[in-house]
Amino acid sequence: MYDQQTASEDKRLRIIKGAIRVFSQQGFYKAKIEEIAEQAGVGKGTVYEYFASKEELFLEMFLYIEERCREMVQRELSGVSAFSDKLQKMFVVIMRFLRDHREMGKILFAGSPPVSEDTQRVLREKNQQMLADLSDMLQEAAAKGEIRPVDTGVAAQVIFGTLLFVAAQALFSEDEGIDYNRLAQEVNGVILEGLAERRPGRSS
Repeated sequence: MYDQQTASEDKRLRIIKGAIRVFSQQGFYKAKIEEIAEQAGVGKGTVYEYFASKEELFLEMFLYIEERCREMVQRELSGVSAFSDKLQKMFVVIMRFLRDHREMGKILFAGSPPVSEDTQRVLREKNQQMLADLSDMLQEAAAKGEIRPVDTGVAAQVIFGTLLFVAAQALFSEDEGIDYNRLAQEVNGVILEGLAERRPGRSS
């Protein structure tokens, strides 16, 4: 039944989606609440009923996008067993997701959104969540003998940092024909050469 709570959640989501369109086109500082309200099909006052400020709306919008990306990664990785396949697929999914949200990605990577203490804390928590997921993947791969024993915390930071840097370069590139599968394969190969199990006869 479409009750009052459902209607409220639907309105909140419409505001967030409207914010995605406006922030992507205008950036944070030029975006106006009036424009976001118009995109969402609500009044300006209604936006403030759900979000106390433009910064709060921006943060909630970011969390919404991050959660959609996380869900996509989990969905694509389900049923994939080999670590090398998981790593490559994760790279492809995240880079394609950022491509589909290119303007928003540029805002985030360029450091132009507001960075209050609360926002920094939430972003750190999200980064730690991603690092924990990567660390779990690495521990599982090491237990299966797919990679050599490593400090999974450090390795997760290396992988995460590499992904962010490569994704940022792709986002700001003027090349519209980037082959994300090939790029992910190249990055995957570089990482795995450093993580692969050492075998007899291989130089140390």
